[in-house]
Amino acid sequence: MGICSSETDPSFGNKNNNSSNYPSSHKYSTPLRDNGSTMKLNKDVYKISRGKKNQQHKIGKVDYSNNIISMKDNNTNYSTTSKSQTKNNNPQMKLNKVPTMKTINSYQDSNFNDFNNLNDNDIEEFNENFYKNKKKIRRKVHPSEKSLNIISEETLKKMKEEKLNNGYISSDNCNKINYRCIQTIKAHGDKISCMTQLMNNNIASGSNDNTIKIWRCNNNYLTEESTLKEQSNVNCILEFENNMLLSGTKDSKINLWDLNNLNLSYSFIGHESSVNALTKINIFIFASCSNDKTIRIWNYPNKSCTRIINGHLDGVLSLIKLSDGKLCSGGGDLSIKIWNWATGDCCSTLLGHKKWIKCLCQLKKNNFILSGSDDKTIKVWSNNECYKTLQGHTRSVRTICQINDYYFASGSFDKSIKIWEIINFDCVQTIDGHNDLILAVIKFNNNGNIISCSNDHLMKVWENKDE
Repeated sequence: MGICSSETDPSFGNKNNNSSNYPSSHKYSTPLRDNGSTMKLNKDVYKISRGKKNQQHKIGKVDYSNNIISMKDNNTNYSTTSKSQTKNNNPQMKLNKVPTMKTINSYQDSNFNDFNNLNDNDIEEFNENFYKNKKKIRRKVHPSEKSLNIISEETLKKMKEEKLNNGYISSDNCNKINYRCIQTIKAHGDKISCMTQLMNNNIASGSNDNTIKIWRCNNNYLTEESTLKEQSNVNCILEFENNMLLSGTKDSKINLWDLNNLNLSYSFIGHESSVNALTKINIFIFASCSNDKTIRIWNYPNKSCTRIINGHLDGVLSLIKLSDGKLCSGGGDLSIKIWNWATGDCCSTLLGHKKWIKCLCQLKKNNFILSGSDDKTIKVWSNNECYKTLQGHTRSVRTICQINDYYFASGSFDKSIKIWEIINFDCVQTIDGHNDLILAVIKFNNNGNIISCSNDHLMKVWENKDE
């Protein structure tokens, strides 16, 4: 498989792996283990093995999908079963043998029995070996920056000219960017971790002070209207239907609030760790992701969890619904995965970031996917390939939102907001004003204004004033 491909995660070979024990599917792959062998991310791995004394070296072509080694020595061709397969075929060797660690990209009861049968010691070994070799895995999977910028500057210029000629965007609109702060609010008593715009154009904000506040909008200015009291830190919020608000909290709950009477209506319980993101799939279904490495699909009318999707090897930090109905998630395992939520199958895995993926956004019209990461970059993905890598922020990129058809904004731990144009993805303005980490930026109304919130407990309203 190639990096940044529509194929699934690369399968790392392992001498102790017996692939015949598992289905031939993209749902199972074997991560790299520290067994002293030299591994490469090619479909075929070549290794040099030393023979006995006075015997020439033999170069073997190893197919880890079938555990067969084809050896070639001078003009003699022959094949033999690998040592790992011979050992695994021994019944005595199979006793108390723990399956090698697997990446499970979907949740299906029929294929999940082996993993569920592992005891606590096996799970502990899984985690220990994964984190022990995490740096080694990173070195293997991330490509060079040059390979990610697959579109040349000349091609980008031609694309820009074509879009200008087709009326997609006018050159005048490209230059009309000049954001200024028109309001600063001491909104919460602790860091403000999330915001969303409600259907009535009001704003909801969630904080680590265990509150959600509702803000009324009057002529582009905000005034506090009401406060909801949570039992834990608020990590994410989502309006599922008019005046019904969902909140994901640090104590692993998803709470449903009725904004008409400001009462807690229901708590969705199932996650085993902090809930990091929520997204609406349709009028009956929503999805959530968590530090417990899972994505859960919830039936809103029945108040039940209908599916658990496994596949990420670390906490799932971001989650959005794509225009084609699929889900897109980013995690601490450095991967972006696209899911068919109805079946739980992983459709593709995008690799390229070197650190955690903190935020995702899909652009309208061209359907590009934007991802922000702790590696300080924003990557633009098209057709499961990295279209461009944007550099400019000096610390982790925490939030991305599209402002209109021409621009999107990004917020970073470097305390700045950057405005990017969507033709060739140039940064057209850097906005400074917060005194601490920026945690969320959202579009405000339809006039191009934006709101930002920060670790400094402040919310700021930014208006685009043309000069």
